[in-house]
Amino acid sequence: MGSAKKKNGESVNTTHFLQAALLNAVINSFNGNYWWKDIHGVYRECNQKLIALLGLASANDLVGKTDYELPWKKNADQLMANDNLVISRKEALSYEERAIDAKGKEHIFQVTKAPVFDENNEVIGTVGTSIDITAQKEVEKLTLENERQQITLQEKEKFAQLARKVAHDISSPLGALGTMIRLCDGVPEDQRIALARATESITDIANNLLRNFRQQKNEQVTATSEVEPRQPLLVSDLLIELLSEKKAEYSNSQVRFNTIILDDAQFAFIQCQPIEFRRALSNLINNAVDALEGKADGVVTIHTLTYENRVVIEVADNGCGMPGMMVGRMQRRQSFTSGKENGHGLGLQQVWDTLDYNEGAMDVQSKPRQGTTIKLAFVMVAAANWIAQEIHLTPHSIIVILDDDESIHAAWNLRFSSFVTANPTLRLQHFTQGQEVLDFLATLSQEERDHVVFLSDYELLHQDRNGLQIIEASEIKGATLVTSYYSNQKIREEAGRLGVRVLPKRMASVIPVNMN
Repeated sequence: MGSAKKKNGESVNTTHFLQAALLNAVINSFNGNYWWKDIHGVYRECNQKLIALLGLASANDLVGKTDYELPWKKNADQLMANDNLVISRKEALSYEERAIDAKGKEHIFQVTKAPVFDENNEVIGTVGTSIDITAQKEVEKLTLENERQQITLQEKEKFAQLARKVAHDISSPLGALGTMIRLCDGVPEDQRIALARATESITDIANNLLRNFRQQKNEQVTATSEVEPRQPLLVSDLLIELLSEKKAEYSNSQVRFNTIILDDAQFAFIQCQPIEFRRALSNLINNAVDALEGKADGVVTIHTLTYENRVVIEVADNGCGMPGMMVGRMQRRQSFTSGKENGHGLGLQQVWDTLDYNEGAMDVQSKPRQGTTIKLAFVMVAAANWIAQEIHLTPHSIIVILDDDESIHAAWNLRFSSFVTANPTLRLQHFTQGQEVLDFLATLSQEERDHVVFLSDYELLHQDRNGLQIIEASEIKGATLVTSYYSNQKIREEAGRLGVRVLPKRMASVIPVNMN
């Protein structure tokens, strides 16, 4: 009994050590700065990126110092004010901050800070991340100076490609961190919540990098077509992007946004007009924010679930609410006589038109001074043929993972660890180079190749082939492309030609894994 107890204790310690090591690997693989400070603004931890920015030898040279002792000390008052706002509001916030590096060069950073809580839910400090957007700001300045109409389409596309690449670079470690947060039970719940909020805020930054370019594309579609065609729409994907936009739009207000997407709704599709559907939800969210005017604890919650054969999207606020008479008028689709009466009225005609054209239904629940919940329901349709909805394993599967980001490998390890433990014949193989995958597959028998489950990233940096080309060369049937470029129509079409399903990288933490 004594030896068994010792063995179990060693297993627990090993698990905690592995989780800490994996989290540290994600933090240091993130292409930005990371730190956490106590409630007095004293640095307690940071990553290698921040150490390099400060020109320090190690983290020990930063730990114990405040912003008043660093090269950006002239901006310390503003930095501390931002920290204190996060602490007082007890929620993650995003800012632009200026800082001087060790060489005296000024940088502009997109910063996300979140509170850190103790076991009594008291704030004990802040955790922060920052992305250097100096080059982006310089481009914006040049754009204004030279007038936007003088910028060529080619220059705009180059900037769009840069934005997409930055968003992709951010999404990989964030996807891994999201998986770890869901699976690392050893991390206290309050710390998991703080990390999840910070992760969500950084995801918003990545989404907003792409927002302007998607809007331009949508405007072109509506300008050339009288009626937008209906198509299969992944609801969870649109909601996450829209909420990122709304958080940026209302960043100067006190309104908080909550997103709840139940597991059974993560992969739910409806047949709908994407632009009009997005516009309808945007109108409802705007109205919900209007209903929170002057409310210090205002919250807008977007809740998505499935019920029978329908996808239900709820837009709820804890604002002023409406009397029963007004609720009845909304249900009967009677327009309000003036403006945004009680915060509900603007954009409702567009919502009703969208519901009519896309076979949707709306239900309104509201009480004065208690808030309003508007439910939109659409028929759930079969998932688009491009998306991967599950990962199927057998006890003899050989899981081959190709990705040039080490943090993704750590995340997949956590997802598959319980299956590997329960099935000794299950094998897990990690590769960062496409050619290494092909060399490994060449050593397998045909029977072993039939058991390969191939999960590959699309963009493989500094390699002569992308993930789809490696999949094609591998001749492995039923491979899955795991990528942040899933919305690229050309990539989807090429994947379809090869019989490859596509998994949005952000959904790697929620895709069902089945064993038989």
